[in-house]
Amino acid sequence: MERSKMNLPKGADTLCFDKDEFMKEDFDVDHFVSDCRKCVQLEELRGDLELYYKLLKIAMVQLINKDYADFFNLSTNLVGMDKALNELSVPLGQLQEVLSLRSSVSEGIRAVDEQMCKQEDIRKKKVIVEQIVESHPDGLKIMYANKLLEFVPHHCRLLREVTGGAISR
Repeated sequence: MERSKMNLPKGADTLCFDKDEFMKEDFDVDHFVSDCRKCVQLEELRGDLELYYKLLKIAMVQLINKDYADFFNLSTNLVGMDKALNELSVPLGQLQEVLSLRSSVSEGIRAVDEQMCKQEDIRKKKVIVEQIVESHPDGLKIMYANKLLEFVPHHCRLLREVTGGAISR
């Protein structure tokens, strides 16, 4: 705690010194005693210092007791806190399960949407092919015949390679 922010107990008005002198950053004992000796005898200074020391002790004990009471009240308030936290752990666990399930369902929906888009694309292509077949039935036969013609020479070449040329065209 910063020195200037500390609250010292108020001493008796009859003290021969100013209690705030103790809180100064540049407090010097020798200078303090020297200044006080100009006004009072050493015995009176010693008596006032003892009186203020007792006052400080009492204030310190009161502060400790107050802080202890606050600490004790805090600890008694925390006694039921663990039970409340334990009661929250079950709903939080359930919430975590719900969020996990929600994520899984969202992932499943996304996968189904992708498959539906693919299926829709296939359906559109199928409709186009069916329209072509209906409008040009002979054209489809020509396409199949061309593919067959491409396949036969390739197939024959492979057959010659496998048999070592024993089969000819």
